[in-house]
Amino acid sequence: MTPEEYAAALEDERRARNERARYIVREEYDAHHLMRRNGSGQAWGVARYTNPETAALAAAFLNRLKEDEA
Repeated sequence: MTPEEYAAALEDERRARNERARYIVREEYDAHHLMRRNGSGQAWGVARYTNPETAALAAAFLNRLKEDEA
């Protein structure tokens, strides 16, 4: 495997990891739920916020952290 092929394989792996799971915010029952959604669309709750701005900030932070980690 050449260095260029190796770099391309690493980039493909990073892209695949970033597409697998995303953090989203859903409003339900007068609360804003921070949820982790996987690549197949399944989602589960991580935290619940009363302030929508805080929930959106937490989702953006976690998504950015996940991208930096990849």
